[in-house]
Order: sequence, then C-alpha cells, then structure tokens
Amino acid sequence: MNQAKRPSGKPQSPGARKPAPGQARHPPKPAPAGPLRDKPKTHVSTEAARRRQHQAHAASQTMDEDELRVQQMVALASAVAADAPDRAGRRVGQDELERMVRHALRERDDDTLYEALEQLRYDDTRGHAFLREVVEESADIIVLRRGEKELEINAFLIPLLARTRGGLREDLAMADGDAFDALRESIQQAGLESPKARVVLVHHLYHPQEINALSFSEVEAMNRDAFASLTDKKILSVPAIERSMRGWPASHFAADDEALELRFLLGFSLKDVNDPFYAIPQEEAAADAYFESRAQRFRQWSQEITPLMQQCLTGQSGQAAQCQLHFLYQDLFHGAKHTGNGEYRTLQMLSELEAGLARSGAQAAAATAFLALVDEDEQTTLQVVLRSAEATLAQSEHAVEGNLQALLLDAADAVSSLGVSALRLADGFDADGLPLRARDFPAA
Repeated sequence: MNQAKRPSGKPQSPGARKPAPGQARHPPKPAPAGPLRDKPKTHVSTEAARRRQHQAHAASQTMDEDELRVQQMVALASAVAADAPDRAGRRVGQDELERMVRHALRERDDDTLYEALEQLRYDDTRGHAFLREVVEESADIIVLRRGEKELEINAFLIPLLARTRGGLREDLAMADGDAFDALRESIQQAGLESPKARVVLVHHLYHPQEINALSFSEVEAMNRDAFASLTDKKILSVPAIERSMRGWPASHFAADDEALELRFLLGFSLKDVNDPFYAIPQEEAAADAYFESRAQRFRQWSQEITPLMQQCLTGQSGQAAQCQLHFLYQDLFHGAKHTGNGEYRTLQMLSELEAGLARSGAQAAAATAFLALVDEDEQTTLQVVLRSAEATLAQSEHAVEGNLQALLLDAADAVSSLGVSALRLADGFDADGLPLRARDFPAA
C-alpha cells in the first residue's frame, strides 16, 4: 500500500491553493527519466467497466463542487485500478483519469489530489497505489508541442549521501560556478541522458525538507518553467523553480561531529518523445540488459564525478574536502525522492538501534525485533523495538510513505544485518513498550 503525504513546510505562493469556481531483497529496476510511453487512444469497454464508469461520474445533489471532484476521482481511480490492463498495459478509463489528474495539476488543485489519495488509502489500497502512480508521473513528465514537434520534459533527482565533519554548509554548496558547469555537462557526457536532449541542473543543492515540501502541482509547475526556459529565448524568470529553493534549516551539528546528510540534485531533461535513447525494449531479456547498462553508466559516473562533487559541496576535493559521498540513483522526481528518503531513514534507524544496544550492553543476537506500522494523525510511522525477555533494549521510530509492504521487508532486512535473527510483527506498542498482537513476521 502506498501512502499519500501532504508536503511539509509553509506554502510559498497562493498558486498552490485551489482556484475559485469557474477558473520506481532487490529493489525494482528504476525507470529511466522520461521513457517513451505508447498510449493507445481507444479501449474496448466491458459492461462491468461501463457500470463502474457511470458510477464514477454520478453526481450527488448533496455534495459541493470540491467534494464532488474528490469523489469522482476516487470512484474513477477505483474503477480503473480494478480493470485488467490490455496488451499495451492500459486500462479502461485510464485516459480519462489521467486527463482529470492533469487538469487538477494545471489548476494547482492539490487539495483534490491529496484528499482523493487519503480517502483511497483507507478504502481501496489498489486504487490508492494506482492513483498515486498516475499523479506522480503526471507531475514528473509533461508532453507539450512546439510547432510541429512533440516534446517531453521531465524533472529528475539524483539523491546523494554526504558524510562530513561538522556537516555541509549551504553557503559553500554550489558556490564554485565552474565546478557546477562541469557537473551539469557530465550528465550527458556519461550517457545518463540522451546526447540529443537538452539537460539543465538547478544551481542549488536541495535539502530533504525543501524537496518534501513540494506539492504535486508545484513539481508540475517547475517542469513548465523549465520547458519555457529551454524553448523560449524571451523567458527570463522561472518563478516555480525559484520558489522551490526555500533554504536549508539550521544545522545542529557541532564542528567536530561526524554528520551523515541526504541532499538532492534537481535537473530537467527536454527531449523528442521519439528519442530512441529512452525506448525500453519489449523483450524481457533485452529490457533487463537496457536497465543494467543504464545502472552501470550511473555507477561509472558516480565514481568519476566524486572529486568534482566534493569541490561543488565544500570548495575542496580529495582528502582536503573531508567529505565522503555515496550517490543513489537518478530517477524521476518522486521515485528518487522516495528512494533517497527511504535510504536515509534506514541508516537513521540502524544508527539508533546500534546506539540503544550499546547503551544497554546487549548483543543483537540475543534480541527479538518487533516491527509495527502505526497510523497516527494522518501519518504512518514505522516503529522498531529490540527487546530481551525482560526489557526494551533499543528502539527507533520514523514517519514513512510509499509501498508499506516493501518498506517492512526492507526494514526487516536492515535489522537482520545487525545480527538480529528473531523478527516479529506487531500492531503497535503499549505504554510500557510491550508489543500488541505480536506474531511471526511474514515471509518475503
């Protein structure tokens, strides 16, 4: 099950508000930024599908306009998700759902999107996952026409983990203009994007709070800003992109602290919709080879770019930078956001559990791990508690989102890496830290 989470942080403009009436165990292969998508125009509708479509659009006399939009989107998403895909992977009603989502994004109607996702989260997990996929892809990828050409632009992120002494400094990050220009050029030189594409990086290193604060419609608006700036020589401002750079929160690291921090590079790629560089082969073995080739190019790039990235982050490179880097993977905005946040949460969890075991003087092999997903205040948290027969030894709790089943399995793998062999699933914990309805952890 996926969970929709409203972005954190204060809205930066009235554009994010609703207008007045009348106006990517082994992780799955990440999708390349901006793959070609072949979307058939027509579908054969079954009688059951027609009934579901009719119900999706049945108006209620007691609903106001905003509530009606939410209910129509909920009903349509449930109906589309319940239908079987055709040979092209499309479902009855999917075109209409995508049009409805794109309209909400253009109108900056985030309320409808988040409210529909929140309702589906509890009522229809399959519909929730499907709608979330549609919303995220519609925000991340836009297809527009310039003259006779149909062009695609997409927003992508590259998450990275930086281990430093004292933490990163915003005033130093990306201050070296020449190093930043070389970093931008390396994206295509390394084969991460098509040589025919136009690729830009935002001259700002994003803190997770800045990325997490961006709503679906804000990401879509940033895509449109980038498209205009890359196709119209008269465009001088990119307001949505400028608003996204909200600044880092105050650092709490002392000068001698060893700090591990997550940051994001944000870029945009403009290309022809038929660029063969992004075409995924239909045959499974060929598709596997395609993704492995992309992954290998990214690994090679991340090794070669490390000294330059150190220069971009600290103004120095090599040993003098005192900065160790680990790049995750380039992906569309929301996929990379989930990957980066998930990896960072896992590292925080392991650090907290190791510290707890050290304080209690216990060995991981002697502990039993209890894992629970708990819903509180419209937020899901992952709670992990290590216990002996008599007491709690260590614990960790973090807000989570995304595919919760996959998240649980990943958390179990991470806890096992500490040397804990006994894993249990619980519904939560009481005031004394005792697990509620504990049972065997499900097999993967």
